[in-house]
Amino acid sequence: MKGALILTTAALLAGIAHADPGDLTGDALKGRTLAQQECAQCHRVSSTALPPKLLHAGPAFGDIANSASITPTSLFVFLHSSHPPMPNIVLTQEESADVIAYIISLRRSRL
Repeated sequence: MKGALILTTAALLAGIAHADPGDLTGDALKGRTLAQQECAQCHRVSSTALPPKLLHAGPAFGDIANSASITPTSLFVFLHSSHPPMPNIVLTQEESADVIAYIISLRRSRL
């Protein structure tokens, strides 16, 4: 898991100069709906969702949200960068902002 996180972070940093996140203010409820439709085949998108039944499932959205290096900008870059084996899902600016708002909403308090 740590190796995958390191690779994910490296991919994010490599693509950050090429991304234009613009306004990342999104609607977390719309993002949750989109995540359930588009992402749940490979990711556990909520704490109540069953884990995906794929051999190479992606990380749970809660784990992504609680990674220290995750920011709205880094999520935008990741969503708009190629990173096999994840399919290249084409999201509009608004859809990206909504999914990012949803993922960030899963972050546990860091008190």
